[in-house]
Amino acid sequence: MFIEYTFTMDDGKGLNYRIEFERSRQPVLEQSSYPEWTKLDFHQCTHCPLKYDDHSHCPIAIDAHEIVTGFTEILSCKEADIRVLTPEREYFKHTDTQTGLRALIGFVMATSTCPIMLPFRGMAYYHLPFASLDETVFRVASSYLLHQYYVSRKGGEFDMDFVGLKEHFKEMQTLNRHFLERIRAACEADSNLNVLATLFTISSMLSLSLERHLSEIEYLFV
Repeated sequence: MFIEYTFTMDDGKGLNYRIEFERSRQPVLEQSSYPEWTKLDFHQCTHCPLKYDDHSHCPIAIDAHEIVTGFTEILSCKEADIRVLTPEREYFKHTDTQTGLRALIGFVMATSTCPIMLPFRGMAYYHLPFASLDETVFRVASSYLLHQYYVSRKGGEFDMDFVGLKEHFKEMQTLNRHFLERIRAACEADSNLNVLATLFTISSMLSLSLERHLSEIEYLFV
């Protein structure tokens, strides 16, 4: 399974990224082959369970570094034709680059080998580019409840109150904050910084007011 993002700027410049869902890399990589900001101990997340002796680089940073490099000189307000190709269908939107980059980076983060992002891997498999906040709430809640179904089938307790989901988003807030520091070291323009700031805002909103967002779409299901 893969997704392919193509950005065509108004000035004719194009960027293309094909991301495989399954990406295998050795845990210890050649230091000189990747930027300094991708090393595991460069602004490493305070709750990261990985150890530098076993993992030389941050899994998300390694997966995202080529994308970050491609956008270092592109402002987030710059508009582009953005096409997203998946095995099942194609999506298109003419919008600012930040919108497409946010979706692309989100997919890369959720499909990396980062253990903190593991709970979002199932949702990433059914990737939806350009999702609105309501669509994100629906997909996140549905994905979590399906996960709880499998947990209960194996004898675990079904979490109807989304306690675990809120904890996941708190962990994501910490991850996004530290990863933003990595991106600051790599960026000259503002696109990547704005993307990570937006992801931080979304995870913060969902961890603090998930019930309110769910209540706003309740009328569709009762």
